[in-house]
Amino acid sequence: MSEKEITRGVVAYFKSDQWKELIRQLTQTEEELYHTHVYVENKVEAGSICRLFQRYFKRMGLPLDRKIDLVSPGPDILGAHSVHPHDPDRVLYIPHFDFFWKYNPNVVLQPSDPAKLGEEGSNIPTWGKKYMDNYYSKFDFKGVGPLEIRKIRQYFQSAHWKKGLRLVEDPAYAHVHINVEINFDPIILEAFALEALKEIGWRVDHIAPAVYHVPEGYQGKIVFLTAYPEEVWDICWGYVPNVAIRPAEKRFVGYFPEDGDIAYDAWTQKAVDELTTRDKYESLTDEQIEEILEQVL
Repeated sequence: MSEKEITRGVVAYFKSDQWKELIRQLTQTEEELYHTHVYVENKVEAGSICRLFQRYFKRMGLPLDRKIDLVSPGPDILGAHSVHPHDPDRVLYIPHFDFFWKYNPNVVLQPSDPAKLGEEGSNIPTWGKKYMDNYYSKFDFKGVGPLEIRKIRQYFQSAHWKKGLRLVEDPAYAHVHINVEINFDPIILEAFALEALKEIGWRVDHIAPAVYHVPEGYQGKIVFLTAYPEEVWDICWGYVPNVAIRPAEKRFVGYFPEDGDIAYDAWTQKAVDELTTRDKYESLTDEQIEEILEQVL
């Protein structure tokens, strides 16, 4: 494809209904939204996507407040992970979004067919307070008293917790889930996790509740966007009625770290590197990005 064809294709995507819906989600004030997945077919190189997003949202007045990570969440899928436009004066959280794609040499950039690449029949699913309140209503969360508090504090001093944080910082992994089983409201888990992170000097910019897809359906998680270290990682929880808290004793997703420990899921940097070099992507020049932005903003 020529440079002009690539530019036209990207401009057309930014005028698509899918992208307009994403912008609506980022700027609406009717409900607090937490997280969005965007699914596309694409042949624009990942670094160009990241530079384009950085300049797009800066020009829009919502500059990104953190780096964009690349992940490979599944076979043949790449993604710009946890893109987070930010307005420090806004009270409602602006959802961070993941921009996932499969390589298609016959297109430039276009929304995916949800039946082939998407979730629950959508190529732009989002999760906010209404969704999470409904999700939580499915569980009979138990009360937390002095005994449970001691068990929770013990967990955040445990080898499982410490190993999880080491995995988060390990450059071999692009994204990490620390998997636990609990029987209490996850907002309590969030509060104790935040306390434990502050004790070791980790700075947390944002925390967002969400769900994610496992073979059995959707499962709960808490997303941590940390400033130091600058990582995005999750505590994922499964409900077990008679257990206050423990490391997961069954597979959640099944992307285990190298040692095969089922109490974590860890997506490798190696998978990202393989996909970014396997296919013939098209790069955008700075001049192309500027031309695109002039036409869409």
